[in-house]
Amino acid sequence: MRKIIDVLLILGFLAVDFFFFHDVFKPGESTSFAQYLTGALSLLVFVVCGQSLLKSTVLVKK
Repeated sequence: MRKIIDVLLILGFLAVDFFFFHDVFKPGESTSFAQYLTGALSLLVFVVCGQSLLKSTVLVKK
């Protein structure tokens, strides 16, 4: 279940980032502070969810 949530978070933030930043390089377009915050948050989500997905050891309750 955790892996599904991680994948959905990553895909969701990729979609949001695409909609916010797809026109960043167009002349005359400016990026707002909220867009920068969303980008920073998405980087954090990518790192945390990526670590969770790539974790090689399984924690076993003792």
